[in-house]
Amino acid sequence: MWRHLIWASTFVQYWNDLPEVEREAARTDPWELQRVMLASGDDRSDIRNAIQFLARPYAFEPISSSKMKTQIRDSLADRIRGGTGNTPDAIDRDLFAIRAALAPEIEGPFNFWSPGIAELWGSTEPESASTVVETAQVPEPRPRHYWLYSPGSQASEWEEFSASGVMAIGWDQLDDLATYPSRKAIRQALDVDGTGGSMKNAVLALWQFQNEVAVGDIVYAKRGRREIVGRGEVTSDARFEPDRASFRHIRSVKWTHTGTWEHPGDAATKTLTNITAYHDYVAQLEELVAGEVELELPLQATPLPTYDRAAFLKEVYLSEERYERLRSLLARKKNVILAGPPGVGKTFAAKRLAYSIMGVKDPSRVQMVQFHQSYSYEDFMMGYRPTEAGGFTLAEGPFYRFCEAARADDDDRPYFFIIDEINRGNISKIFGELLMLIEAGKREQALRLLYKNEDFSVPANVHIIGMMNTADRSLAVLDYALRRRFGFFEMAPGFDSSGFAQWQQDAGSPILDRLVEVVINLNETIAKDPALGQGFAIGHSYLSSPPGDEEDIWLTSVVEDELIPLLDEYWFDEPAKAEEWAEKLRAAVA
Repeated sequence: MWRHLIWASTFVQYWNDLPEVEREAARTDPWELQRVMLASGDDRSDIRNAIQFLARPYAFEPISSSKMKTQIRDSLADRIRGGTGNTPDAIDRDLFAIRAALAPEIEGPFNFWSPGIAELWGSTEPESASTVVETAQVPEPRPRHYWLYSPGSQASEWEEFSASGVMAIGWDQLDDLATYPSRKAIRQALDVDGTGGSMKNAVLALWQFQNEVAVGDIVYAKRGRREIVGRGEVTSDARFEPDRASFRHIRSVKWTHTGTWEHPGDAATKTLTNITAYHDYVAQLEELVAGEVELELPLQATPLPTYDRAAFLKEVYLSEERYERLRSLLARKKNVILAGPPGVGKTFAAKRLAYSIMGVKDPSRVQMVQFHQSYSYEDFMMGYRPTEAGGFTLAEGPFYRFCEAARADDDDRPYFFIIDEINRGNISKIFGELLMLIEAGKREQALRLLYKNEDFSVPANVHIIGMMNTADRSLAVLDYALRRRFGFFEMAPGFDSSGFAQWQQDAGSPILDRLVEVVINLNETIAKDPALGQGFAIGHSYLSSPPGDEEDIWLTSVVEDELIPLLDEYWFDEPAKAEEWAEKLRAAVA
């Protein structure tokens, strides 16, 4: 509140100093009013957004959260052929245009939580705009999904659907699925007798058909459990056609393959099943029907959100100088390990480092795996796997497939393979001959693979980013061969970064301010402890989660359930020291 008062006072002073002609322009033009607000001093978007709406509700949305506004704009930008920019005025103008495009589709008063609209940008339940908090992040582009679909019982409707270029589902007693804001609403509409049954398969199929299937997804049509009859690409959003005699919930599909193929094993019996997560199964179906296997999950044909250095520095609490050093290290070595204590955002930073180098948020060029003690070359590169028939088949691992996808692309389009907990695995066992091939100076050199009569090389546009937790006492020293091939970048707590300082200021919490100060002093003590050191410091991620509506409870939970148990482990042989700092932490949130 006090930060809001400071902003409001500054704005009033600035307003009073304006010439009357500028004040009059701002009174009559909402965008001129916004320009004046932004020019008045350091921006506080939450109070500014609220006052904008109160002053000119026909132009501005009743949303105080800038992140929420950005999320809605980015999710619905296709309705206005793309966003016009990321400045506050550009986002508000885009939302104004999106509202104009969508309002005719809604009966009664429009808001972005109206049934049928909320689902389009990611809200699964209607909620009051006045309760929105700063928790949303700009969504990443959605990769292509794969679906197994039954066109009627025993494919009874397949002839019509394939000829008409559609897919449709039954449950014709329901109205337009867009009018049901949640799965619960669908369940209640199906359960007209009030039996209380879950009807989970029917509810899930209806919800996914309306809200989760997307343009660009691949659909496999099946007959029963043993036969595939077609493959197609979804080309439209869901729609309701009440004039159809049956199967009134419908989407357009470009059926690229029709015929009869024996399904490998037994197919799921549900009307609609999302099979995206089952990579081997998808690969089998692709090879069976299309005659080839896609080596990546393509994105939908929508513009990818841009992502640059400024976006990285805003989200990742790293100084500009250290970011440039990290980027240069990765470009030179091709392989880098982010090492640091828990809670410094290593995993979060790795993906965003990739995006900042690519210039866009393109998940199709980023893949992540996690090493563990049982991980092997066969899991990583390729090896023999048992089959249902009792034999073995050679299966390609994620790194092999990722390299082939990168090799098929342009040389100047970088790809990033991210390895979490890289020092938990047996490096020699996992990498094998790759230890030589991943070297920056040996890219494009080929060696014969262990399990396949094939020469293989790691493409020059493939970069490897590993993460290593320096505070885990259970981990062995890294393989020296790996150390020579990777650059090591130390990730430290970012409490002193401009990004964290801005987040802390936006949070406007005196309790958080006190806790941050205590944690900074605690980290100095940890760094000076000869048994611990800087590698055991408390990371900023512990304190950078959005607090929401129950700020005090959230901060108390962080102290009691995360930080104090960690200190008990650090100083298990010095309980008095652990208790001393525990009391300081408790006092900060009291």
